[in-house]
Amino acid sequence: MAKRRSKSTSVWQESDDLIDDKLKTFDDETEIGQVASSEWESEKQNCAVTERKCKPKLVTPLLQKRKAGIIYISTIPKHMNVTILRELLEPYGEVGRIYLLPERKEGKIRKKTAKGKRAMVRYTEGWVEFKRKRIAKAVVQHLNTRPISTKKKSVFCDILWSMKYLPRFKWIHLSERLAYERAVFKQKLRTEIAQARKEASFFQSNLDQSEAVRIKMKKAQKEAKKI
Repeated sequence: MAKRRSKSTSVWQESDDLIDDKLKTFDDETEIGQVASSEWESEKQNCAVTERKCKPKLVTPLLQKRKAGIIYISTIPKHMNVTILRELLEPYGEVGRIYLLPERKEGKIRKKTAKGKRAMVRYTEGWVEFKRKRIAKAVVQHLNTRPISTKKKSVFCDILWSMKYLPRFKWIHLSERLAYERAVFKQKLRTEIAQARKEASFFQSNLDQSEAVRIKMKKAQKEAKKI
């Protein structure tokens, strides 16, 4: 019985030793796996950083801005306005901004007739902006000194275009010129109003003086009659 017990205890000890060895190997393998996974993640991050650094940046090409061309029209015929002028020039190319300078009489634009009706505004000169400079040049070469319309029923029949291409001229130059002309016109109006007020005050002072002299003369005549 003692021999059997010693054998069974030795067998149990051997089995416990085997289990301990397996647990140790399992722990070692898990540690090695964790180290390998951490190393793999660090390498992956390094590769991602290097790829970001080495990856060439895509540069979007800058679209070349089209330069606009401006045409100057020296004479604007009767019945012409911005809408009609745009309709006449749009078949030749894309038209941008249009400005027609209205005719002024005594410094004012005539808006109503003597009967109170809406007056037709007449224009003296104009500027037309084409989106492409090349088209503006071609339009001037094609239309200058040619009739606006060949139809006999048209109001522009036998009226010739009078236009010129303005090199190195931009719309901002026109805006500056118009602003300057408006400032000059306002200053001129101010000076004229100041001059008119000065003349009116001088006339009123002379009138008051003459009235005072006339009253004094009347009093003198009355006193002379009493004597």
